[in-house]
Amino acid sequence: MSIHRTVCTPRGSEPSLRRVLACFITALALCVTSLPVFAAPPGRSTAPPTATAPPTTGTAGTAPSGGEMSGDEAGLGPNMCKKWPADKKFTITIPREAELEQLVQWMMTISCQKFIWNAKIRSGKVTILSPVQVSLREAYAAFYAAIESMGLTVEPAGDYFKIVESTDAKSLNLPVYEDGKPVPNNDRFVTQLIQVQPENVKDITDLANKLKGKQGDVQVVGNMLIVTDRGSVVRRLLKIITEVDTGAAENGEKIFFYQLQYADAEEVAQIIRDVFGEGAGGGGKGGKGAAAAAGEANFSRVIVDERTGTLIITTTASDYVTILRLVQQLDVRLPGGGGRIHVKRLRNADPKELATVLQSLVQGGPGGAGAAQTRGKGASEGGVGVELFSGDVKITADEATRSLVIVASAADYTSLEPVIDELDRDRKQVYLEIYLLEASVGRTLTTGAGAHFAGQFNTAGGQGVGLVSSSPSADVSSLVLSPQALQGLAGGVLGPLLTGSGQLLGTPNDIPAFGVVLQAIQSNEDVNVVAEPHIYTADNKEAQIEVGRKVPTPGALQFGGGGQGTSLTPLQSISREDVTLDIKVTPHVKDDTSLTLDIELEDRDLVSTHPTLGVTTTKRRIKLENVLARDDLPLVLGGLMREREIENTEQVPGLGSIPILGWLFKRRVKKKEKINLLIILIPHVVETADDIRRIHERRTRERYEFLERETSFKRRDLATNVNYRSKAGLLANIDREARRLESEELLLRQAEAELTADRITGEIGMSPRPADEGEDETSAAKPRPKPRPSAGTTK
Repeated sequence: MSIHRTVCTPRGSEPSLRRVLACFITALALCVTSLPVFAAPPGRSTAPPTATAPPTTGTAGTAPSGGEMSGDEAGLGPNMCKKWPADKKFTITIPREAELEQLVQWMMTISCQKFIWNAKIRSGKVTILSPVQVSLREAYAAFYAAIESMGLTVEPAGDYFKIVESTDAKSLNLPVYEDGKPVPNNDRFVTQLIQVQPENVKDITDLANKLKGKQGDVQVVGNMLIVTDRGSVVRRLLKIITEVDTGAAENGEKIFFYQLQYADAEEVAQIIRDVFGEGAGGGGKGGKGAAAAAGEANFSRVIVDERTGTLIITTTASDYVTILRLVQQLDVRLPGGGGRIHVKRLRNADPKELATVLQSLVQGGPGGAGAAQTRGKGASEGGVGVELFSGDVKITADEATRSLVIVASAADYTSLEPVIDELDRDRKQVYLEIYLLEASVGRTLTTGAGAHFAGQFNTAGGQGVGLVSSSPSADVSSLVLSPQALQGLAGGVLGPLLTGSGQLLGTPNDIPAFGVVLQAIQSNEDVNVVAEPHIYTADNKEAQIEVGRKVPTPGALQFGGGGQGTSLTPLQSISREDVTLDIKVTPHVKDDTSLTLDIELEDRDLVSTHPTLGVTTTKRRIKLENVLARDDLPLVLGGLMREREIENTEQVPGLGSIPILGWLFKRRVKKKEKINLLIILIPHVVETADDIRRIHERRTRERYEFLERETSFKRRDLATNVNYRSKAGLLANIDREARRLESEELLLRQAEAELTADRITGEIGMSPRPADEGEDETSAAKPRPKPRPSAGTTK
């Protein structure tokens, strides 16, 4: 603050009054103009310096494009606000699980409202998520709903709004809405004045007390109802009261309400309209409905409160007795329970697969897995809708307990339960024995001869070596004998070694002067393979068995290195081959004696191993579908009969063709091979536990015979300890069967009683029931008492 000093010098010895005033005014003007000017931005309210609010915990951000922003994004400091126009929208940026203080701070920022609350009131945490931008009015509704979830409400207190607990709502200073003035549709507590017909005050008061919220309150002054509740609840009450009060005003009708316990309120209301005809009140506006006739009950309106499942009926007392009889006949527990949620435990079927099937049923077409929710209407091929269920049906599979959780009405569940029972039947089991019989016979005959002649002679440059050789194969070469040449029947003659002859052939040793080698060998190879896999599976269920191993086998021989001054190095690679037998079978049982099979069989095996070429493998694969088989009868799935003959001759041209002497100049390999392959399958349809026991005993016996015949192991029986505490004895089985027969007899008697019962039919309410002995005609005509206190009528 600047200080300005003004000096006024009088012209005379005594200053005049005018000069003194002029100096004072000039000094005052200088002081005022020298003060700093503090101005609040337009549209923002400034708070006293002593009232400091905690900062907002939300993350501040920049304003979105288009000038749209919310409280925290506007860059405002604590206790500052910018009221957003009612016609523009912004984004809600409240953090998740916001406290009451954060919620109020956000509301103050965007609305410039002032709030007061006591730190001792109960509070909580709330999360508001909105994927779209909202207006200021929608933000108010979200704010009221959020604090209502904390058990709080807002009470006006002058220019402030006081946040208090909603338990004291009826004693608060709430906004009052007169009759005919619209109430805001939010969760803020308000007070509504409703004026009704004097003769309907008690009926409507009872109705309002039944339909109000937990913290709501209804007071009556004359024919005026004072309702205090949340705005959304008051709007619903006002709509219902207006409907029933208008209808009850005609012809002295009264208002009755009935809370259903089992049946669906909307369905029962529709039945009442269909039976008696809506708007058929005597003397009222409009005539009788199409279904109303003389002597039947009449009513003006039937209104449904879905939240409480209550029917609100406007009619006369005598007609209500007739309507009540119909309602009580409809509101009964159905077999299996009348609730909406049902749990069906499955014994055999897979819950996920069964939920998929039921989804297709309720939707009238194929659907996904897991859950199904639809309006129960299917469609025929011609495009005409066929109504299968009366309401929404939702099916969820619980794999942990093998159960189906079904949300449906009792009638829909009753229709659906027999379908589930049929699909959840015991599957027949199938035991499959597969025999792979393979026999191969191989005959190989090898004959050959080799000879050579060599000699030394002198030349001008030194001593030389001459050579003539007849070796059709390296295996019968007389120059360098190999181990293979000495196999079988072998004979030969070798001469003396020629000195220096090794250099001619590049061998480290010298060669003989002459040599003759003869060889004859025959090899026989007989192979008999018997593979007997067996597998146990259920009807229409794929089963797979894979038996085998990975065998390390030598690969092709390669030569590496060979650089300057080095020789080639042989490299042997190792690979692993699958030697497995893989079988996939899916049985489809048609009846007790026949079934069809889908079979896929693949057999991999090693044939031969060559040191240079590596391993030769073979694979046999069979894939058959819809193979018809009989129970316990063998079925030949496939087979192979192959015979192969190979003759390979290696000879010296010309000399090998000479009769008899030509055998000295050739080698012949003759190979004959025969293969017989047969695949046999024997199916067994297992129906009882005795069949399983019979198969177990036969397989166990075969194992013992194998051990005794082929091995030296001692026989060891399998430990089959039975816990007889969990088993039922003979007397328990007899008792269980007797109880089953008694229950069946009881059901039979009930069915016979229903068939022989006398059915009394007639128009409802046309005449009172006949009076019993000891009752007068007045007491007999009285309506039947209510089945429960909650369903009452007003007199």
